[in-house]
Amino acid sequence: MDQFRNDHAATKTDLMMGVYKTDEGKAHVLSSVKKAKERLFADPSWHHDYRESLIGSKAFREASIRLFFGDKSSVVRDKRVASMQTLGATGACHSAAVLLRDHYAPWKSKPPCVYIPQQSWTNHAFVFTSLNIGASFLPYYDPITCGLGFTTLKAAIYDLPPESVIVFQTGAQNPTGCDPSQEQWEQLASVFKERGHLALFDAAYPGFASGDMEEDLHCLRLFVNLDIPVVLAATYGKCFGLYCERVGILSIVAPDQDIRERVEVQMRLLARSESGPMPDFGSTIVENILNDHDLESQWREEVREMAGELRNRRMELKKKLDALGTPGDWSCITNQKGMFTFIIFATSTMSTFSSPEGYL
Repeated sequence: MDQFRNDHAATKTDLMMGVYKTDEGKAHVLSSVKKAKERLFADPSWHHDYRESLIGSKAFREASIRLFFGDKSSVVRDKRVASMQTLGATGACHSAAVLLRDHYAPWKSKPPCVYIPQQSWTNHAFVFTSLNIGASFLPYYDPITCGLGFTTLKAAIYDLPPESVIVFQTGAQNPTGCDPSQEQWEQLASVFKERGHLALFDAAYPGFASGDMEEDLHCLRLFVNLDIPVVLAATYGKCFGLYCERVGILSIVAPDQDIRERVEVQMRLLARSESGPMPDFGSTIVENILNDHDLESQWREEVREMAGELRNRRMELKKKLDALGTPGDWSCITNQKGMFTFIIFATSTMSTFSSPEGYL
């Protein structure tokens, strides 16, 4: 990044950060977020004192649960989702790792280990290994098709020890842009159900795959409806454009209200020991948008527009590569989704990946 900043070439392009930017290269600020900020600044009761809860305001957490799990979900209706505000999805993954390490029963009799797609966000493995939790990789990307290698992925998950913890992204997968189809998610859910696996979903880019929040969260809700153990780590950094505000949420689906309350006790103890009360500015913006019908509708439309613009940029890039006669089949650019494109092709000397480095 230092080399990039010091390079004065007019055509340089930063491909390092997962940030949705304008054509001018600036971080995009959503109009719904601007309106929510204006209302917040005009509120005479708003203050900078510590908030009452260590795990985020009740209104923020309840709005988040409704957004991700759906208003009509039985786990929402029965108040079975424990939740805590976190420092982005990284903080949510970290808190999930601590709680699983200390309380996930199947790990009491064997060394804790999570299973992560070979091509995944590079920090996923480090979050767990830094807590002395093992991390092993699952086959994911197929360099022959430049898409998801579903058959090998499904077989690998079936062969894992029962009650394994598997990390998946809900959509617009980083770094491949390759997601299972709804039918493939249903097949994976059947394997999870049969083998007793726990799914740790990372929702970093909801809405960026299809433009529709409901469609992009289908896999999460499918697993929950089938009573598969689910932990959700999510961030509002991308879909609200609140990158530096670090607004995240960790949710754990419990069997009943009593266990949900016990889980939230552990969440409060964890927050107390690691961070204290969460920052309030970004979460209040999210809370106010999700609890206002007009602002939420405007925000959802803005997410659709961003997803549509990402698709347009993909088509434009492929068109220019084809016009230049660039060797190779560049259809992967338009077949993949979201902010990331994975363009490693198969060669006679490369059949597997030994590390998650070398992304393009």
